[in-house]
Amino acid sequence: MRLSQLFGSAAALSGNVYAQVDSKTACDSVTKICYSTYTSTNGIQFGIALPSVVTGSYDAIITITAPVAVPWAGFAWGGTMTWNPLTVAWPNGKTSVGSSRFAFGQSLPNGYTGAELKLLKGTTTNATHWTLSAVCSGCTSWQTNDESTYTLNGTGTTQFAWALGGSAVTDPANNASAFSVHSDFGKWTHDLNAARSPNFSAWVASNLVPQATTSVSSTSSTKAATTSTTLSTSVVPTSTGKATIPASCSGVSAPSYSSVLASGWKATKVLGGLTSPRSLVWDSAGNLLIVQSGVGISVHTIASTGCVSSSKTLIALNSLNHGITFSADGKTLYASSMTTAYSWPYTASSQTVGTRSTVITGMTNGGSHVTRTLLIGAHAPNLLVVSQGAQENLDMPTISPSAARAIIKVFDLSKLPSAGYNYVSGGYVMGYGLRNDVGMTFDGNNMLWAVENSADQFTRGGVDIHINNPAEKLNYIGDITTPNNNWYGYPTCFAVWQASDFSTGLKIGDPFMLAPNSTFNDATCKTKIVEPSTVFMAHSAPIDSKFDPTYSTLYVTFHGSWNRVPTTGFKLVAVSFTKGTDGSYKPTGPLASQTSYTDVMWNPDVTKCAGNGPSSSSGCFRPAGLVFDSGGRLYMTSDVSSNAELWILGKS
Repeated sequence: MRLSQLFGSAAALSGNVYAQVDSKTACDSVTKICYSTYTSTNGIQFGIALPSVVTGSYDAIITITAPVAVPWAGFAWGGTMTWNPLTVAWPNGKTSVGSSRFAFGQSLPNGYTGAELKLLKGTTTNATHWTLSAVCSGCTSWQTNDESTYTLNGTGTTQFAWALGGSAVTDPANNASAFSVHSDFGKWTHDLNAARSPNFSAWVASNLVPQATTSVSSTSSTKAATTSTTLSTSVVPTSTGKATIPASCSGVSAPSYSSVLASGWKATKVLGGLTSPRSLVWDSAGNLLIVQSGVGISVHTIASTGCVSSSKTLIALNSLNHGITFSADGKTLYASSMTTAYSWPYTASSQTVGTRSTVITGMTNGGSHVTRTLLIGAHAPNLLVVSQGAQENLDMPTISPSAARAIIKVFDLSKLPSAGYNYVSGGYVMGYGLRNDVGMTFDGNNMLWAVENSADQFTRGGVDIHINNPAEKLNYIGDITTPNNNWYGYPTCFAVWQASDFSTGLKIGDPFMLAPNSTFNDATCKTKIVEPSTVFMAHSAPIDSKFDPTYSTLYVTFHGSWNRVPTTGFKLVAVSFTKGTDGSYKPTGPLASQTSYTDVMWNPDVTKCAGNGPSSSSGCFRPAGLVFDSGGRLYMTSDVSSNAELWILGKS
């Protein structure tokens, strides 16, 4: 996934420890609560009050006061967007609303039932400011990505983070409302020892507003994915007959958002109520497995019609966020978190897993890109391909493959160490300088291809070029049985999408640098890197790719932009391929073209798609994972945070 964050990257917010303590102490004249406070450069004041005894999971009082011009403000208890409780607040009439959230990836944070906010007196909105005051149970201790428990040290200093929105939330009266991507964020070191007081319990008792006591619920229902029902035999259509697309599926609600289809295509929603569904994979019995980020893996029995006949949770593990694949024999399931790849023995007939094992550790903990794509090909059943993106927008150490980021690596499962491989030191390189190649797939010759999310927020020579540059990429990676030590350009060389932004005669697809010089420039890039095979519109955010059964078309999901106005992406596209006289596959269109792909399914008004902001309510679906069934029908997830969906598509 691309750099679409609400509280900044984990690397930016937690990668440094600051000696300077920015907090002060202040007491509220109305509630008499004394806080350890911090005021941001935007005039937002954050205050924390704690009990005198701060062991275990202790309660905390939080207050947020912001100018009325601030649409929403957020507070990160662990100092990063992901993997810690978030308290988000906004004005609503004469009062304010508090929402407890948790983000498992760089997307709109889901509701967090692990923390409960109880409103206190002083939660108001007036002509100049709005204030949220609440006691939080569950904000000071939480499960981390590695499944350990982290508890704030209430007797020392800690790193906190704030963010503010650039537009109003979708539904101010609803604490589960969607909200836009941040317009600013920051961090500071806070003195929690100064926040402790023996008066804590008395403050809560005297200021609690009983009628406003609420539990913050999840932003989406997972009933369809977590309810175990009677399983029926899966009958996946064979390729000998033309599989049809159902007009509708019984019990499935209408699509959340309207869409447009290319001529000759049909699409039907087959499942709703999912939570951030990403990658898809079939088991050997024709059951469909879906990774739901922050939830785990669900398994779905598919009827011959293409509709879902039953669903259940297979693995409940909230650290899983994207990657999933099977061993060639279908007996071992692999899935990934931000830092770790796991395996489970799997039985397709009963849809059950055995004891979990660790396959790979040591992948970057934090950063802008938290997903790790996994792939195993039947032609090389002992080789696990793992892609890891850059840690931030421009991750300069990745100029060397030894950084083990912005890279694809291959691991030999037949030589798996007892404790698993370490990602940095293990495996071999399968291409580096790949900023975030999320969607990987094999062509008809078992050669690997990958779609790449390129960088954001570019200027060159003092000119802002970020709206239409750099291009996203389709990269040819090659034969995974042989190491590929080639450099694909990142973090130095990028691809042109809009040539008119450059005055140096560059054309579409050409490599360019942000700051060329006499010793290394655009022309140097062209001699040093592996150029892409196709380029896509800047900021489209391609995150999955799959060839059709004939290998004549590559389908790619454009997850959509976050820092481009107007927005772009949010659609499924097709890249036409041909098999050359040498037997290799390649795109039919030239590299220097903006028309090398065509739209298949798209939103009718992409300007309403607000990236990682209120995309769950703005009238836009957000394509993510893809997989073909044996009848040539294409399943696709849409991972907007509210009532996410599974679709089936095919040509009529």
